[in-house]
Amino acid sequence: MNSEKQKIIQEFLRCPSNRTLFEEFKTTNSEEIKLQIDSKFKKHYQNYRIISYLIKVLHYESKHFDRKMRDYSNGNQLILTSDFENLDFHPIYPEKSFSDSIGLSEDIIDHISSDNLINCLRKLTDRQKEILSLVYVRKMTDKEIAQYLGITQQAVSKTRRNVIKNIRKEITYA
Repeated sequence: MNSEKQKIIQEFLRCPSNRTLFEEFKTTNSEEIKLQIDSKFKKHYQNYRIISYLIKVLHYESKHFDRKMRDYSNGNQLILTSDFENLDFHPIYPEKSFSDSIGLSEDIIDHISSDNLINCLRKLTDRQKEILSLVYVRKMTDKEIAQYLGITQQAVSKTRRNVIKNIRKEITYA
């Protein structure tokens, strides 16, 4: 008997009711119990075949989908011309922002109403205030801020975390 057939039988006998029925058949050799076991095993084997089929279909379809996606992405690549001088690039972060055009200040201190918090923010360096303003006023991500300021994303994240941690300590102890 090959290993696949053994696995199917072991899985069938793993069920307590099937195991009990099989043990009873071994002791009695009853034809009625044999028919019950056969009937249950046929159902078990049918379920095994259905599940096996579904696994193979899913495997095939996932490979087919992956191939389609690779073909699609390879067929629709962005191709730039070699004539870069004639292209008109606009900066990602224009000097005049949306908040300037509607008259809102980009300084974070102008948006704070708590005196304790304002005092804490006044103690920060210009770079720390700028990072907080970009995060909370202009709603920029760490990655965008890093590109804008010409520093690493980790430096932005670390600065923001440290400033918030220090402000929390100062407000808690005040």
